[in-house]
Amino acid sequence: MTAGAVKRELPRFMAFSPAQGSSLHGDATARDPSDTEDLSKVEAFLAGDARAFEFLFDKYREKVYRIAYRFVRDKEDALEVSQDVFLKVYLGLRKFKTDSKFFTWLYRIVVNRAIDWVRRAKARPVQELDQAILEAQTQRASGLGGARDPSKTAEERDLESHLALAVQRLSEKHRAVFLLHAMENLSYKEIAAALGCSIGTVMSRLFYARKKLQEILGSVVEPPGRRR
Repeated sequence: MTAGAVKRELPRFMAFSPAQGSSLHGDATARDPSDTEDLSKVEAFLAGDARAFEFLFDKYREKVYRIAYRFVRDKEDALEVSQDVFLKVYLGLRKFKTDSKFFTWLYRIVVNRAIDWVRRAKARPVQELDQAILEAQTQRASGLGGARDPSKTAEERDLESHLALAVQRLSEKHRAVFLLHAMENLSYKEIAAALGCSIGTVMSRLFYARKKLQEILGSVVEPPGRRR
């Protein structure tokens, strides 16, 4: 079968369910950089091997879902966005340039789709922030990792609520850079490729996002030295 003869009937494995897309706190550093493997699967799919796309779907579905959720803040909406993303990839894979990384091309699609969804939904208020963002930000602020003090659970829950609102107050372009860097652990170069901008732009947006979050949270989070 030639590339132009790829069937347009969607395979059954692409049907998302909450059980498949339920992980919100997956390991952001577990990204597989095996670009050669991805490209070989893309070429195999275009040659008529439907199982090759199933491989790509299984490999990236959790990551796509996590990114979508961090934008739309609703599990069912995130599942819908994820389904739309993979449908677009399935129908448009012939447009993918094989001199690029597949996962950055995929991330660009999911970020754009999630932003469009939020715009149409008019960004309903957020009441919670997933634990991964909380941990990332508190660790970056303190410079420490490791186990968390159970006695501070209530305090951290309060901070979590403020962080949720703060992140949502970032503009779409600054939120996208912040989430891809802090939660998906992408490099500046990878974020630039995913969002279609320069590395300098990524650095500038990330700096602004962090500065803005510090300003928003300045009256909420006390410097470590002032805590009693």
